[in-house]
Amino acid sequence: MAKKIKYRVALTGATGFLGKHVLDELVAANYNVRALTRREQASRASVEWVRGDLTDPAALAALVKRSDMVIHVAGLTKANSRGEFFQVNRDGTERLLRASRDAGIRRFILISSLAAREPQLSHYSASKAAAESLVLDRTWPFERLVIRPPGIYGPGDMEILKILKATKYGILPAPGSVKNRFSMIHGIDLARGIVASLAAKDFNHNFAVEMDDGHEGGYTIKQVAKALADGTESKQAKTIPLPRALLMGIGGINLMISKTTGKAPMLTPAKANELCHEDWAVREVLRWQPKSWRAEYDLPTGMKNTIEWYRQQDLL
Repeated sequence: MAKKIKYRVALTGATGFLGKHVLDELVAANYNVRALTRREQASRASVEWVRGDLTDPAALAALVKRSDMVIHVAGLTKANSRGEFFQVNRDGTERLLRASRDAGIRRFILISSLAAREPQLSHYSASKAAAESLVLDRTWPFERLVIRPPGIYGPGDMEILKILKATKYGILPAPGSVKNRFSMIHGIDLARGIVASLAAKDFNHNFAVEMDDGHEGGYTIKQVAKALADGTESKQAKTIPLPRALLMGIGGINLMISKTTGKAPMLTPAKANELCHEDWAVREVLRWQPKSWRAEYDLPTGMKNTIEWYRQQDLL
């Protein structure tokens, strides 16, 4: 029997929350991986680390050299200015695309965000839409796929931990309105779906596809509150709306503070605008579900799994 070929995948963002899960799934699926990192990493079987970042053309050339496919996960989620977002999310993607073209790779996956659907809402969403345009609207000699995930959570995610701690006071804030809807997906499920996409026969698309846990119509903040309560076996927190104006005001204060500290805040006026949007649910017509892949975690089981991980790490 002929030995199965081990394809090499170039991966960015491998040290981040989602990227770590993608790296694990690539190795489990018997791929060789060349992963970009800004810091020294421990050696690992089937993984070759390449020092550098998205601003370094030489590092990107080394990353994709003799690679078959690229998964681009890396991106900036908080910054002090629109320019900073575009320098990484748009310009970094363009450098990687050019390096991939020169290296002769076969397939390219960009992990974008549902936020790219509404580029007018925030600097982040605009930068992700710009990156998508580079992949989809230009002519490249390789097949390409843009995947837009919704809210991602799971082991390693610190954002859900903040929300969980807020429920200890019996309340769960809802940006904008308690009626807003949003899709979600467990990080391990998303990573498995991304890796499954590498071998999809209908891989090449000229539009962005959307991927979630399969729950049609998304969730409300009350459903999140119930899942958190069930996972901790505690009383369900009361959901209360936080007006857009209040969040934007807090975001403005954060920006002023950042000018002193130099640290980019997560909540800015632009981010508040994005968070308050009423519809971040995956559109059925754009749902991407590669063959042989199904989400293992719905919201209740996914939250329970995440909460168990927090406890194992002594974070709760």
